[in-house]
Amino acid sequence: MAALRVSCVIHGLVLLLALGCAAHRPVIPLLVPDPELTGARAFVEGVAGNMPLWDADAISRYERVEIARVKADVAMARQQDGQDSFLACVTKLHDDWNALIALDERLKRESLT
Repeated sequence: MAALRVSCVIHGLVLLLALGCAAHRPVIPLLVPDPELTGARAFVEGVAGNMPLWDADAISRYERVEIARVKADVAMARQQDGQDSFLACVTKLHDDWNALIALDERLKRESLT
């Protein structure tokens, strides 16, 4: 019986030495989120959330082409699986979103004067 206990202790120590102790292992996060990717996803969802407001705007009939372009950019970005293609779609969305904002500001300014 004592031999069995000694054998179990020895095998347990060998196993512990082979595998290491969990308390002494460095903790490495499995997945570190990319801040650029996280920001790009937030931008896409933010623009998508604002599109109903653009559709309801009084001057949206003059912005139909730009609104449709932005909506298409959002749809394309949501469909991308690869990081590079997603970021390329988000870059295009930024450009088209900025063009829509500029047109909206110009139309508002011209209608006020």
